[in-house]
Amino acid sequence: MSLQLGLEVLNPSYRGERIPVLEHFYCCSREVVRHLTGFDPLAPGGPGLNHIYCTLVEKLEIDLFWGSAVPPTDDTQTFDWSDGETIKTVNGRTFVQWGVFGTSSQEDGRHFLHIPKPATLDEALQFDPLKYFPETADDYARRFTEEYSHRQVRTGGTGYAIPSHYTTTFHGPLGVLGFEMLCEAGLEEDDFAELVKRFVEISERITSGWSRVPGVKAFILHDDLTISSGPIFHPDWYRRHIFPHYPRIFKPLKDAGIPIIFTSDGNCSMFVDDIFAAGADGLNFEYLVPLRPLVERYGDKILIGNLNSHTLAGGPIEKIEAETRECIEIGKHAPRFVMNVGGGLTHDISVQNMDVYLNLRKRLCREAR
Repeated sequence: MSLQLGLEVLNPSYRGERIPVLEHFYCCSREVVRHLTGFDPLAPGGPGLNHIYCTLVEKLEIDLFWGSAVPPTDDTQTFDWSDGETIKTVNGRTFVQWGVFGTSSQEDGRHFLHIPKPATLDEALQFDPLKYFPETADDYARRFTEEYSHRQVRTGGTGYAIPSHYTTTFHGPLGVLGFEMLCEAGLEEDDFAELVKRFVEISERITSGWSRVPGVKAFILHDDLTISSGPIFHPDWYRRHIFPHYPRIFKPLKDAGIPIIFTSDGNCSMFVDDIFAAGADGLNFEYLVPLRPLVERYGDKILIGNLNSHTLAGGPIEKIEAETRECIEIGKHAPRFVMNVGGGLTHDISVQNMDVYLNLRKRLCREAR
C-alpha cells in the first residue's frame, strides 16, 4: 500500500485514502530502530540491515524515499555511538553521527573533498569541474539505469525511491569552493557567471541521463539556496546567476514527463515563486517556510513538509502534538501534500517522543482524507 500511495501522489489527480509520508529515517537512533522493529541494527547475526530497515519503513508508514533506498549506500558505515562520541575517523575518513550510521564530514560546506580546493580566488573563478566530472549524458544514463534498478529492489516494495541530484547550480560551486570562497567568488559577477555555466553543464548531463532511465516516476533536484536566516546573497543576485539556469537543467526531465520536486534547506520563502516559475512541479521545504501560503498559492503542486525535527527531539509532548496537528490540518487542503519532518527523524528523538508523533501522525493522516 505504501508503494502504491507513493506512486499515486506523484500524479496530479491524486485523491488517496491518506496523506502520504516521506521521512529521512537513517538518522533514527539505535534505540528507536530496536523499539519499532524488534531488531538491533548493530547486533551480529541478525537479519541484516536491509531487512531491518524495510521493517522500519513499514512501521513508520513511509511511502516515498529521497534518493537512495535501504540499506545505506557505500558512503556510510554503521557505528556504536554509545561511547558518547559524535565524530569517528576510520581509515582516514571522518564520519559524523547520523543515527547508527556515519555520514562523511564536510569542510566549510565542501562535499567534494576528493577535489583539491582552489588556493586563490583567481583559481576558483577559473576552476573547471568537467576535469573531475567528465561523464557524458550517455555515461550517466548507463550508470543510473543500473543504480535505479538496484535501488528499487532494495526497498522491498515498501515505498518509491525518488532519484535525485544534490549539487546543482548553487550547490555545485559550494561543494568545491566551500562557503567562504563561494561568497568571494560570487561578488566577481562576470567571472562567476562563466564558472556557474560550467557547473550547469554537469547538472544538465545528469538530468539528461536520468531522463533516459526507464521507469522513473519523479525526480528531486536539490540546491540549498538559503540558510536559516534567508539568502546568502541579495535575492537579485540569485535571479541573475541561479534561476535563469534551472529551465535548461529541468528540460530533459520535463520533456520526458518526469515531475520535478525542488528541495532547499533554510528559509527559501522569498524564492518560492521563482522555483515554480522555473518549472518545478513540487517543493520539499523546511519548517522555516510557512506552510499555509504554499497551500493557498500552490495547492495543486506536490508539497513535502514541514514539521520541525527539533520539536520532536525537544518536546514537550504537548508541543509535538500541537505542531503535528497544525501541519496536517493546513497541509490536508493541498491534494498532493506529503507529510515530512524537515531535518529527518534524528537520533536525539527519544522513543517516547517518536511514539507520540507516529501514533498521532498515522491517525490524522487517515482522518484528513
